[in-house]
Amino acid sequence: MKKGDIAIIIIAVIFLVLWLIPKPAGDTVTITVNGEFYKSVPLNRDTEIVVESEFGKNTVIVKNGEVYVEGADCPDKLCQKDKISKNGESIVCLPNRLSVTVEGEKNKEVDVIL
Repeated sequence: MKKGDIAIIIIAVIFLVLWLIPKPAGDTVTITVNGEFYKSVPLNRDTEIVVESEFGKNTVIVKNGEVYVEGADCPDKLCQKDKISKNGESIVCLPNRLSVTVEGEKNKEVDVIL
């Protein structure tokens, strides 16, 4: 094995470990349309939000601590495939320029001090 091979293996292991560390649960859902703030709701309150804009219509559901897009008038409907609940996760509908992001309280606790 060469030094470069060892470096690649170490970097791959670091990325794997970081990927496996669980993300904290979020507490707020923020919706934007075309990069502009649309609405923010708590993740713990069951809600149905119909987002209508010049780009299209989406129905965003917040239920049981998860958020998902139930209906979309975009052609590919890729935004309807996932449910999210962890801090930093997003659902994006590119044709309708919709973004749904789960956010948590920032800096609840310190992760690392260097």
